[in-house]
Amino acid sequence: MTLPKTNSEVLTTEEWDELVALKDAITYSPQTVSAQKMEKFAELMVRSLEGKYDPPAPKNWRGGSLSE
Repeated sequence: MTLPKTNSEVLTTEEWDELVALKDAITYSPQTVSAQKMEKFAELMVRSLEGKYDPPAPKNWRGGSLSE
């Protein structure tokens, strides 16, 4: 896979629309999607998930040893 062309983590409206269009094309007619467009889809998908599944901060973290 090639490096992303943009460094922004947040998708623009145009990129989001392209992601949705590529998803539909891959779902309903995958043979019509070129390898470059599939790479673009993967890049946009990864960027759309950035930060969404970060684990929450621990509630009662004391930072001490386990024997306390």
